[in-house]
Amino acid sequence: MIIDLPSTTSSAINKKMIDMREKGGANAQGRVLTLVIITDEDSSEDPIAAANGASFEHPCRVIVVARGSRRGAARLDAQIRVGGDAGASEVIVLRLYGSLADHGAAVVIPLLLADAPVVAWWPGESPEIPADDPIGTLAQRRITDSAAGRRPIAALAGRRLTYQPGDTDLAWTRLTNWRGLLAAALDQPPHERITEATVAGASDSASADLLAGWLALQLKCPVKRIKVDRAGSGLRAVTLIRRSGEISLVRPEGVTATLSVTNQAPRQLTLPRRILRDCIAEELRRLDADEVYSEVLSKGLDLVARHAAAEAATVTRAPATVRARPAVRKAAAAAGITAPASKGTVAKPSSGRAPVARPAASRSVSEATSTPDPVLEGGTVAPPAEPTTAAVRKGAAVGKTAAVEKGAAVRKTAAVRKTAAVRKTAITRKGSTAQTTGTTKTAGKTTGKQPDPAAAPARAPSSRTKVPAATKPARPAKAVK
Repeated sequence: MIIDLPSTTSSAINKKMIDMREKGGANAQGRVLTLVIITDEDSSEDPIAAANGASFEHPCRVIVVARGSRRGAARLDAQIRVGGDAGASEVIVLRLYGSLADHGAAVVIPLLLADAPVVAWWPGESPEIPADDPIGTLAQRRITDSAAGRRPIAALAGRRLTYQPGDTDLAWTRLTNWRGLLAAALDQPPHERITEATVAGASDSASADLLAGWLALQLKCPVKRIKVDRAGSGLRAVTLIRRSGEISLVRPEGVTATLSVTNQAPRQLTLPRRILRDCIAEELRRLDADEVYSEVLSKGLDLVARHAAAEAATVTRAPATVRARPAVRKAAAAAGITAPASKGTVAKPSSGRAPVARPAASRSVSEATSTPDPVLEGGTVAPPAEPTTAAVRKGAAVGKTAAVEKGAAVRKTAAVRKTAAVRKTAITRKGSTAQTTGTTKTAGKTTGKQPDPAAAPARAPSSRTKVPAATKPARPAKAVK
């Protein structure tokens, strides 16, 4: 039964409801809550149909605030639906025009059921802060739908910043079946830790972002969000990677998904897109705050964003230096040379002396055991490969040969320097002796005297000159008696 009340008031609607209850026997005592739907006049029928379907599980009074044109005088047109047109509930449709369109709370308050919880639902565009909305302040639960907006990802970001206990989103409700299947797959052996996960979905899929945040929060592993090209396709696939293999749940199109586990046969599962009636019925089952949804918003999405930022920084950052591998350093130390710490530096001898020229065959260990650095996409340099045992031995042999050749060169240089010093000393002494002799002869000739031998400087006895042994004094002869 549908009854229209044009240009009416809230009190007139209440009187009509009481009159219908008395005449038709309709009883309001079985209603468990009041569901307030805030939408536009042109898009009100689909939410009403979903609420009627959910009313078979949750008998309630449904109040639809349909905002019409804001031009013209303020006017309220009402419509009451009961019986077969309202399912197991009673529906009151309020069409607000003019300035009254912005004051829906004033019209709704007189029609709320006494001592019954209130749930507010925005099927389309929702306010920035649902908890601060005039109707949102009346409700214990506030249901929004990020996917129904023009910018789903931006709407989800707004829910994340303005979350209040009691808020929920139908983008999260649509993930119930996905989360159940993934949890059931992880309950099967082998019970190994998940090391990495990927979630593939449309670029505008808020549900894919929420699922990635939930996996990152529960599995405590890096989760990568992969965006497919076509917008509006929703969630496509989830892959969980562990040591023994992978677990993948893929739903390309339609209602059938494929669950694949390593070393097991693929299984076909029914995984259709959840309709609006099922989503709203699930949300009406609980009237307290959704703690899991709150943690995913506040923590899970941050984990996914941080992992994506770290991965992007790793890909775009080119390494400034390429350090030598530990095996190369060990081989260089055994050979007596120092391996270069970074690319482009020259190995220096460990003794600290000035380096000497090396032949072309003598190379550093890093040159003998490494190959040219391959260049990856984006201009980055790939890290050097780990040297093999043969390469390390070859590098050690080359380094040892270089050290031997260097030692021989150093010894040869020292011998040459020593010989030159000895020759220079001998020439200096010979010149000094000749100069002294000439001076002495000149002085004797001038004075007419012979040079005093005692004046000549005494020379140190040679090691070959024999020094006469000291003779003991003879003992006096004894007198003969």
